[in-house]
Amino acid sequence: MRVFFDENIPRQLRHVLPGHEISSVEVEGWKGKDNGELLALIVGRFDVLITSDDNLSSQQNLIGRNLSIVVVPTNKLTLLRANAAALRITLEEMASYDHQVIVTINWKGKRVMRRLDHATSETSELTPVSPFRT
Repeated sequence: MRVFFDENIPRQLRHVLPGHEISSVEVEGWKGKDNGELLALIVGRFDVLITSDDNLSSQQNLIGRNLSIVVVPTNKLTLLRANAAALRITLEEMASYDHQVIVTINWKGKRVMRRLDHATSETSELTPVSPFRT
């Protein structure tokens, strides 16, 4: 999958996500772009955006965009590395979907998914992953 790290996600996280084509705001030269601009640049070039901005879906209209999103509970590299399995599992599952989704992972490992292919607020719970801890 083509994965894009939001400005709040450390680039070094790419080392624990083998098998994915990964880029970031810094690599693309898009540092400082607002969320709307950034989403417009990402769509079509990447399959998934990883962010820790849990307000993204309330700030931007994500419906109908050709992009899935994973929201993680932290942007701390040590915690993300220690809990990389949660990301790998989520990305693996997303690869099998035929529609775009936003998956939010919380500190306790609970994962909630919302489809982005139609305007609905319906969510479903995915199988939990291990809780985020150091």
